[in-house]
Amino acid sequence: MLKIKDFATLCGCSIYTLRYYDQIDLLKPSIVNDNSGYRYYTEDQLLKFIEIKEFQEIGFRVEEIKELEKLDQKEVSKLILEKIDYLQSRLDKSITLLRKYID
Repeated sequence: MLKIKDFATLCGCSIYTLRYYDQIDLLKPSIVNDNSGYRYYTEDQLLKFIEIKEFQEIGFRVEEIKELEKLDQKEVSKLILEKIDYLQSRLDKSITLLRKYID
């Protein structure tokens, strides 16, 4: 078991991020000590944290990521493809704007 500070260090995030994820039920600690309130995480939860960050990297908000957990792989794949289409569209618009200023 890892204390929240150690887990945060391992994840490269702040303890405030982990507390927020706990608060919104996105990434709950494995154990919360009833007496001290300390949060403890397992090393396996690191994979969950990495997955959350991957979804955030491509533009999903934490509220959306919570909803993804309720879906099967096929539905998640569809939403990722939709996000890719959206990002591609924004990139295309950016390139068009850049060309306008270059020419």
